[in-house]
Amino acid sequence: MKEGNSMNNTNPLNKIVKSILIYASLIAISIIFVLPFWEILTTSLKTFLETTEYPPKFLPQVPQWHNYYSAFVKNADIWPIFTWLKNTVFTTSMVVIGNVLSGTFIAYGFARFDGRGKNLWFMLIISTMLIPVYSTLVPLFIIFRVIHWYNTFLPIIVQPFFGFAVYIFLLRQFIMGLPCELDEAATMDGANPFGIFFKIIIPLTMPAIIAVGVICFVNAWGDFFTPLIFLSDMKKYTISVGLSIMQSQMRQNLTDTHLIACVTTVVTLPSLIIFFSAQKFFVSGLTLGAVKG
Repeated sequence: MKEGNSMNNTNPLNKIVKSILIYASLIAISIIFVLPFWEILTTSLKTFLETTEYPPKFLPQVPQWHNYYSAFVKNADIWPIFTWLKNTVFTTSMVVIGNVLSGTFIAYGFARFDGRGKNLWFMLIISTMLIPVYSTLVPLFIIFRVIHWYNTFLPIIVQPFFGFAVYIFLLRQFIMGLPCELDEAATMDGANPFGIFFKIIIPLTMPAIIAVGVICFVNAWGDFFTPLIFLSDMKKYTISVGLSIMQSQMRQNLTDTHLIACVTTVVTLPSLIIFFSAQKFFVSGLTLGAVKG
């Protein structure tokens, strides 16, 4: 009896200790990820002298909100930040639309239609994931220069409409998990493959589509090498390339650290807002696709 009572007493204690350790680990990991953004945010509100102090202060003595005005408006002649942001919004939107449309169509074809060599073609598409992305930039640069697409947005926004292996794979796995009986019932009601795709597949695949859209947005919003290689006009740069220019100027003249932090803070917000807004769909889309596939 005593042994049974001692075991009953230790079990709740073990659960409490385990819960404390889990939450403490989660809090520590969260702090590690949040701390860099907090540092950028506080630096954007400091004076130049405060950014050079050592050891650095955790908070600014007086928040300098006018730093944002200086970065975005006062220095617009030096840094066309609003133009860079407009370019980034345009290219990112087109990249997301292209990848979602092409990925969904191609995934639907592989998941629902049979044909000679279908599995071989799918394996060829998946095998492209093994090719380093940056190894294709030089050949693409030569091609786009020959067809006079260099220094235009076309190399950035056209490629996604041909599909990307990762997104095709995720969407195909999700669609394969949907009951084929739904397609058969729609066919009996007179629906053609396009009707089935738009009225049944798209609504049911929306969690996976949103997950793909979020991943694609984050990648396209922060893409640096693609616009750097295919664009040469400063007014056509995206915000990632623009920030690189600002940082190179900062190394020559250490007076703009807090202003660069202002731009970095604003640029980081869209990715955070979209990710946390679509977090529910993002997680469910990836997990359901993995389980069903």
